[in-house]
Amino acid sequence: MAPLFPLTKRRGLRALALLPLLAACGGDLESEPTAVPETGTQQSPVILGANRYGMVTGGIYNSGAQPLSDATSRSKFFCEMRQLNVKWIRIEADWPGVSNTTYQQIVADAHASGIKVIVLYTHPQFCGDPNSGVARDTYINDYLNKVKARTASIFNTTYNGWSTKADAIEVMNEPNLTGVCPDGSTRFRVEPNTFAWAVRRVKEWKLANGRTEHIISGGILNTYTTEQFWPGLFNSGALTAYKGNPPWDSFGIHPYNPWSYDWNCLNNGGGSACFGTYSSGYKYTLRTGLQTVASRLNTATGVTNTRLFVTEFGFQERGSVTAPDNAVRNEAELAEAMRISAESFGDSGVVDQALWYDYRNHTDGSGNFGLRNWWNGSTHYPSKWEPWHEFQKLARGLTARTGDSPDACWL
Repeated sequence: MAPLFPLTKRRGLRALALLPLLAACGGDLESEPTAVPETGTQQSPVILGANRYGMVTGGIYNSGAQPLSDATSRSKFFCEMRQLNVKWIRIEADWPGVSNTTYQQIVADAHASGIKVIVLYTHPQFCGDPNSGVARDTYINDYLNKVKARTASIFNTTYNGWSTKADAIEVMNEPNLTGVCPDGSTRFRVEPNTFAWAVRRVKEWKLANGRTEHIISGGILNTYTTEQFWPGLFNSGALTAYKGNPPWDSFGIHPYNPWSYDWNCLNNGGGSACFGTYSSGYKYTLRTGLQTVASRLNTATGVTNTRLFVTEFGFQERGSVTAPDNAVRNEAELAEAMRISAESFGDSGVVDQALWYDYRNHTDGSGNFGLRNWWNGSTHYPSKWEPWHEFQKLARGLTARTGDSPDACWL
């Protein structure tokens, strides 16, 4: 399946959610908070600790300048990942035109660098009858057969003495995005009950075959559990009929939550205040949203310790903020938004790992989410200096940024 453009991916489900646009700094969109708001005293931020950060690679496998299919570029990339203290990378198994060998080289080199690998398996939109067990099972079986086949043929060997086996499998990607089916109807990418059963079938395959991959449910976009996708997930028999046995090892989440910070505040130079406090705004909504997701999943699955794996979080700098696409004005604000997100992850108490979205800006210009900018035309992709150092500081668990050169591995 061709990947969606990142700008489109970051938008909220407005047609389905019917959430009001924030008009003032610090509005609260989450109607189901599980944390007690502050009562006059500022809480101390608990930042998600060292060794818990990773990087979404994006489509840098076999095209553009310095792709990972090139041995020299791949060596420099992993040199930088070690410099940043990245502990996970995520690659997409369905990326067009990528050879089996390239995937194996990436995973083997990651393991040689002490980095774990998530392999994301996407799938075409489910446009069958959601009430038909036959349609649902046909779709899920097709997906499972793909996972089985690629696991056996690609991610199941060694390269240069290192394992090419994935450390984790992410089952689909942002199923709560919507698209138009051939019959003209607008539907979720994968309706929630079908999605839940697909995750369970992958985990059952893992257990039945003695596999060791960590199963992550495909990241849900945003944490607003008032959106229409969530009830179908919480009530799916793939969760409720197996009390004490969730269909995943970790629940994937993409907490962009672009409706919960104040764009006008940012555009007028408001800085950190535009992301709110512990009792309102982005900080509050993100923290309590994560807690609510975990709590509701605990109830649905009959466990008490649902853990969230943030397989994407990120912001882009765009000069001005005019749309819900997780934008800030400049790189300094991008670094600040990164830190605030890390505080919210830590404060939530339910997040284990978080992967930055993503490594490089997209060559088609559709998104500025990269830790590095576009190709400079000759030698490398220039870093975004402040975000790069902020990520390194968080990933290493430092109290201050280093003076390391982001280009030490490239030039």
